[in-house]
Amino acid sequence: MKAITANPETIREVFSKRYIIPDFQRPYSWDNDPSEKLWDDIIDFYEGKETKEDKYFLGNIVINPASDLPYEAWEVVDGQQRLTTLLLLIKALHSRAGTVKALEECLRIKDPLTSELTDELRASSFVISQDREDLHTILLGGAEPAKSRLLDNYRLFGEKIDEWWQSQGQTAEALNRLILTLLDSVVLLPIHCGSEDDALTIFETINNRGMSLSDADIFKAKLYHNIPQEDQAAFIEDWNALEDHDWLFRVLMHILRAKTDEAGKEIGLRSYFSAQKGILGDYAAIMRSLKIIHTISVNWYGNDEINALWRIMETYPNYYWYFPLFVFLHKHGTFDEEGGGFSLPEKRLHQFLELQNATVRYFFIKGLVYNAVNAVKDTVYRVCADIEQERDYLASYEANISRNDRTALDPILHGDLRRRYQRGVVLLSAYLNPNQDRETFSQFMDGKYDIEHILPKKWNNYDGWTDALWRDQLNNLGNLIPLGRALNIAAKNEFFVRKKEEYAKSAIQDAQDLLALPEWTPDALIDSQEEKIARLLKYFRAEP
Repeated sequence: MKAITANPETIREVFSKRYIIPDFQRPYSWDNDPSEKLWDDIIDFYEGKETKEDKYFLGNIVINPASDLPYEAWEVVDGQQRLTTLLLLIKALHSRAGTVKALEECLRIKDPLTSELTDELRASSFVISQDREDLHTILLGGAEPAKSRLLDNYRLFGEKIDEWWQSQGQTAEALNRLILTLLDSVVLLPIHCGSEDDALTIFETINNRGMSLSDADIFKAKLYHNIPQEDQAAFIEDWNALEDHDWLFRVLMHILRAKTDEAGKEIGLRSYFSAQKGILGDYAAIMRSLKIIHTISVNWYGNDEINALWRIMETYPNYYWYFPLFVFLHKHGTFDEEGGGFSLPEKRLHQFLELQNATVRYFFIKGLVYNAVNAVKDTVYRVCADIEQERDYLASYEANISRNDRTALDPILHGDLRRRYQRGVVLLSAYLNPNQDRETFSQFMDGKYDIEHILPKKWNNYDGWTDALWRDQLNNLGNLIPLGRALNIAAKNEFFVRKKEEYAKSAIQDAQDLLALPEWTPDALIDSQEEKIARLLKYFRAEP
């Protein structure tokens, strides 16, 4: 590692240099909240500052000398969001104090021969072209972009400055004092690294100690560093097309663990990928897997049954159910590199549906009985490894559901379903209705819906109900059905006869089954409940 230096620099000194935000970094992502906090912190410091020696420390940035450029510049490895936002603040101040050349010199590069200010900016972003163009337009005073976070924050600073300046009587003296405070009393700590390798090492070390960048940002930097220069632009384009990178890497970690037959305790993402020497060096394989996971998450349908069960599980209060399914799909699916499509061969669809049903069965049994995420983790790790190693993964699920687990289900399902599994249980019961059309149910699950209380939360005495019965039965399974949101709103607290007008419009068979009833009595609710519980117990293989 080459020599690393770190000395505090004022904003004036920081923006006497030229910076490049490389394309492996995130696009500009600050919204108004951190920008408003930055403004508030600077004003608080300004108002409490007692002497010229008082300084306000704004944080650090990690930089290294940029290579392959015809001019001297620093590549920003960490701190690009803060630097860019400071430029927006400086421009907002300059627009109200145009004669203060010191501000303009923080925004624009001087010609080395004439010392005249040019149209080249102190910081240039190579992340996405729109960010670069929007920043250039805002800082050089062109037509404002139609919509961007850069513009939002620039406008925010303008409003804050105007509001503050108004409170100061709009005197030039007050504005100049604020400008000098920003330029000469607010400091950053640039960490100057001798090479990009050193900068990435420092970047990771800082972020391991509590800074706010995500695991995926660090993985992106490492991947980028291992990519040949001619492939870097394509990598950035592919990366920016993905969403929720941390989640994609979490799924990938479980796929890679399964490949090495690892079924032990899960460790943190950063620790896992750091411990696997060279794993991020194979950037092509990593990106292919991330694309597969992303495509499955966003675009893959499978069939009506698969989609319906997937949507039901999305109501589940933890995410461990995803991992066995993704391991199977990653192992057996076909990915079109050119078109970006994913498919599962017909002979594998049945196997996947078996796995999916076993997963739904296992998770709802464990959730209802134990109501704790630790009850499922170890089995999930084993099932993932069994799928990848082509062992009997269904047997691993069954081996970890005890007779006592299944026996405990009946009284739980007969009780009050206000627990966090209510939505999923109601949906699963409706899905299992033998007369329910699966295609219609799948389409229903892709829309907006609510859980309808047949006996409403607000009610008047009717159909044999008492306060005691109402309190006891309101959240029981027999009183609950899934219903499209618009129908649920219309039915809400109406009498049963009026509710049936909305139920008649529903695609859910459980709602249709209510139409033959003249009234919703306690006995009718009990009959409904027993029928639904019988379906579930049969599905859970827990029949008496």
